[in-house]
Amino acid sequence: MQGKRITPKPGKVYRNKGGGEFLCLESFDGSAVMQNTASRWTFEAHGITQYEDGTLEWDYSDVVK
Repeated sequence: MQGKRITPKPGKVYRNKGGGEFLCLESFDGSAVMQNTASRWTFEAHGITQYEDGTLEWDYSDVVK
């Protein structure tokens, strides 16, 4: 399955390719502040790819600054 780099839209919930749903709180230049809808874990995701089925994955994440 082929994917493309995106900048997620704030307020939208995305499914992660590996599982879980994540709410985009803020986005900027291919990165985003995302929050797991179940645990409320919040982080910055970088290098976000969206696949044809709508799922996302990212290159790496780090603590929200």
